[in-house]
Amino acid sequence: MNRLGAYFISLVFAHLGVVLVHTTAHLALQILPAPPDTAFILGVILIGPVAALPILRFNPSLASALLTVVMAAAFAYGFPGHFLIAGPDQMAIVGSNGWTLVFVATAVGIGILELASIAVGIALFGRSVRNPSGHPARPR
Repeated sequence: MNRLGAYFISLVFAHLGVVLVHTTAHLALQILPAPPDTAFILGVILIGPVAALPILRFNPSLASALLTVVMAAAFAYGFPGHFLIAGPDQMAIVGSNGWTLVFVATAVGIGILELASIAVGIALFGRSVRNPSGHPARPR
């Protein structure tokens, strides 16, 4: 496995872990998403990146494209909701409580992991398209 593949796997698992802690903070603070938001969160933010993992072994270009798309969608959903748009989970509105720091820290962490995943996904996609076999190019 190459370095980008290892980053890919590490970022997916780190993202999943931080999202699960963030979800726990959401529940503890009683900030519950509406049903359409819940569907997006489950499908795109939780399942999407994990679904890219088994694909990575057999089709790195598809896996990296999937990771890039779902992480970009997750960032486009989460960043405005947590930092820009007034709403129940906007950072400035969240009340002071023991879970507040966890909520804020994990929101920032998720955003950083999503941006890093987008970068790795793009880099891996570019590499896999240039070299579809996944093996180092042989000098001629």
